[in-house]
Amino acid sequence: LPAAVTTRLVRAPSPGVPTPTRIRRPRVLRLASTRVASASSTADPASALGVEYPASAPGEGVRGRGLFHTGDAPDVPVVRTPIDVTLCVPELVGPDAPAECADGVRAMYKAWSASLNVDVPEPIFDFLCHAECPKDLRMAAALMWARRHVPRWRAYADDVMPASYTSLYLATDAELEALQDENVRRMAMGSKANYAAGWEMIKTQHPRVADAIDGAVDDQSPPATQEEFDWARATAHTRAMSGKVAGGPCAFIVPGVDLANHSFAPNCEYGVSRDGGSFQLTWDTTATREMPKGPPPPERDDEVLICYGARMPNALLMLHYGFMDPENPNEQLPMECMIPGARKIRAKTVSAAGRAFAEEGDAKAEWAARQMMQMANPVDDSADKAADLECIGAMRGAADAKLASFPTTAEEDEALLSAEELGERMSMCVEYRLSVKRNVEAFRRFLAKMEEVVE
Repeated sequence: LPAAVTTRLVRAPSPGVPTPTRIRRPRVLRLASTRVASASSTADPASALGVEYPASAPGEGVRGRGLFHTGDAPDVPVVRTPIDVTLCVPELVGPDAPAECADGVRAMYKAWSASLNVDVPEPIFDFLCHAECPKDLRMAAALMWARRHVPRWRAYADDVMPASYTSLYLATDAELEALQDENVRRMAMGSKANYAAGWEMIKTQHPRVADAIDGAVDDQSPPATQEEFDWARATAHTRAMSGKVAGGPCAFIVPGVDLANHSFAPNCEYGVSRDGGSFQLTWDTTATREMPKGPPPPERDDEVLICYGARMPNALLMLHYGFMDPENPNEQLPMECMIPGARKIRAKTVSAAGRAFAEEGDAKAEWAARQMMQMANPVDDSADKAADLECIGAMRGAADAKLASFPTTAEEDEALLSAEELGERMSMCVEYRLSVKRNVEAFRRFLAKMEEVVE
């Protein structure tokens, strides 16, 4: 490939928060311990795409299917995939987009004639590199075409990628109602309407692209469908990752690398290799301000983890990726619970309650204290005990009202999750509303502790 492909590795975000004990992927039975499969197994269609696992292997763990380290030295690449089999679209399009990036991406697809024995049609090139459409829509078109016209990509998509997704924008009305959160429901409904229109937009505004995707693979090939597009766009949301081509930001879907699961404390970084010949997943050996010592050296069966979005709350994780993290550091208490004490409750009272919970080991209540500290009054002599108690009472009333506003209680939610075989997405929705209630309950424990320690 020409030198247009960048040599810079793109780091995954590393916010430096404790690794969650479990990423909730609802109602799916998983192994409690890791089972690592042979990376050289001929049953793995990734090998037909030239994917190598120098220091890892696909397997099953507490997060479901993922990648697990073999215990080799941290400087050995975890996964290495030839750049000329990846799907790639420039993030920037339009008059101000760097031409060098589009040229580099075009060169990658031109190389498919040698690497994958197929020629990418010109309408596909132009759409991926120049159409002023969202990058995930362009990536969906790339994946639709590759799955229908490239046998090795079709094998990888059918055998490795999920057949369906639990992303929230694919939810039914009943599932969205089960969230018991009107703001998140509206966000999902808006995304659903926008994404559903994508295939029709391609067919009407870019008919040559639709014709190329729909082009007969053989006499038995059915026409491309809305369902195919919905699957491809969901795949683009859940499996695309960033990289650079000729200095320009791009989105990639990378066989092999896309098996890495999410953590807010990632141990790996990813990007185009220094020689431009591959997309690599590597162990993070670079210390950061958040993690001064960096991740520890890998041991055998350590799960390989990247971060899907360092600042994503559960609403966005559910919307785009179809899971939630019960220990997500980006979650917030309902604002209406804290407003009655905002800039009124003294910081020293909040701090004293937080320290008490730290000593008692109530991590969730301590988290609630940290949330309130951001809104506390830092001037300790501006109020007194009576004023603090008044604030506590007002906030307790707001918390009680919030809990009463839910159609179900936390105990009823837990019973529902235990007693019924819910679908994955419905279970996620119930888990979400339960987590909100548990957060408010932790806030109420925090309020009770402030009453004990206020001076």
